[in-house]
Amino acid sequence: MRGVAMLAVTVTNKFETQQLTHKNGPLEVGRGPSRDGMARVVVRDAFVSRDHVRFEELTGRKVRVLNLSTKAPVTVDNHSILNPGTDCEFILPVRLGVGETVVDIDSGEAEPISMNLLKTVAAPVRGDTLGIQNTAVHTPLIDRSDSASPDEIVGWLETVIAVQRAVDPQDFYDRTAKALVDRIGLDAGLVLTRDGETWRVVAMVTKETETQGRAFSHTILTQVMTAKRTFYLPSGAAGGGESLVGVQGVVASPIFDARDEVLGAVYGIRNQRTRGRELGPLEAQVVQLLAIAVGVGIARHQQDAEAQRLRVEKAAAEEADRAKSGFLAMVSHELRTPLTTIIGYSEMLLEQAESDNLPQYTADLKQVHAAGQHLLTLINDILDLSKIEAGKLEVAKEQFAPASLIRDLMLSVEPLGKKNNNKLELDCPTDLGRGVGDPTRIRQCVLNLIGNACKFTTNGVVKVTVRRLTDQAGDFLKVQVTDSGIGMTSDQVARLFQPFTQVDSSAGRKFGGTGLGLAISQKLCHAMGGQIAVESESGKGSTFTMTIKAVL
Repeated sequence: MRGVAMLAVTVTNKFETQQLTHKNGPLEVGRGPSRDGMARVVVRDAFVSRDHVRFEELTGRKVRVLNLSTKAPVTVDNHSILNPGTDCEFILPVRLGVGETVVDIDSGEAEPISMNLLKTVAAPVRGDTLGIQNTAVHTPLIDRSDSASPDEIVGWLETVIAVQRAVDPQDFYDRTAKALVDRIGLDAGLVLTRDGETWRVVAMVTKETETQGRAFSHTILTQVMTAKRTFYLPSGAAGGGESLVGVQGVVASPIFDARDEVLGAVYGIRNQRTRGRELGPLEAQVVQLLAIAVGVGIARHQQDAEAQRLRVEKAAAEEADRAKSGFLAMVSHELRTPLTTIIGYSEMLLEQAESDNLPQYTADLKQVHAAGQHLLTLINDILDLSKIEAGKLEVAKEQFAPASLIRDLMLSVEPLGKKNNNKLELDCPTDLGRGVGDPTRIRQCVLNLIGNACKFTTNGVVKVTVRRLTDQAGDFLKVQVTDSGIGMTSDQVARLFQPFTQVDSSAGRKFGGTGLGLAISQKLCHAMGGQIAVESESGKGSTFTMTIKAVL
């Protein structure tokens, strides 16, 4: 039923003041959050039940009030009692007492303020309008000096600077409300934040202990929010509504968030009995400047808080990663010892079976030995990766002959080439000088590149080219492995060096492998002052280029 345009609700306790206009359906007041989509005002009062009271407008300037609490009564107009679980109709206005909170309910009909009386100033410079490209015309401050003394103007600017030095949102709010009274000379200063239709007073400073009527005008705040501009009422506001009783002038300016949306407002009042000049455009500009300072400060604080949260999460993730790597290293070490024993015994049994001419056992023993070697390789890869991620990988610095290292390696990979009927080619000068580094790790990286090339190439060519390069950047050893195999797409190349990643799932099933080899080789090359680069085209083969420092 509709008889009232809307309800105006003011909720007050020692912690907060909230005011809202409610248009449709029931409204609840309670300590707990909203449920079932019901509109609700959440209050900070330990004596208010989670679901305490519900009211809804009726025809004839009436409201129905239902006490939702199972224990606590609701006082009505400071004398009547509404017991738990009961409801009753009351004529507006009505005051409800729930716990230590007072709820004032009245008709929310628009306050009789003529929009012609509201004046505005130049819109605040925000967002993309900042900078030299802003062409808006603003009257220079010096041209307004006839309405305020230089000392007043300097004091106001100092106040804005002081507000910007606040350390947290509440400090911003408190400093701003105090500045409206102490520095601008208003009789009341408020800072409000907006949540839907609810305006919450987060800071209030007044010259008097008690104020007449409601604390602020919803009509003016709605205009500020809609137009996103600063408005002020210089005079003639007396008798304009409950929130304007005894008020000579009002100024209100929007507070913007980082998305340029109105998150609140700075609101100042000058009473009728106050002596001094009327509120003017200069005062409105200063209030607007304060509102901008609050918005920028809140945005900065939120960015700092988000940055701190990300730093904490990053530190926690790194610690978890180190713990994971340590666990993998421990488990891998504990597995490798018995596995080495199994491989050793399988080799002994295989030799014994061959010497005793027992072919019925050799096939099974070879399968056990191959499976053990495969598992040992996997464990070694996991151990290497965990050491690298935990920052415990040590790179040796030994003298070695690069040319001899590569030639010996090519002899050991001949079976890999024959497996898929590939031809291995080597282009390596006979003398590449001496190097200082970790020959075991270099051999591991090159072996991985050649093994991959042979695995993904059939009836093709795998060519290994080795060079030593000396220039202004330093002394480097370059090993290039080129194949004529299946190649890769650009998307596959982009995720090539991620741990446990194959070029695609079908490749993992067809060609085998764990996806750790290239990830480990890349990290090892980084540890040896270099990297692995790749060029590939699907269906035409790939070229992997490993470049490391020749002398560490």
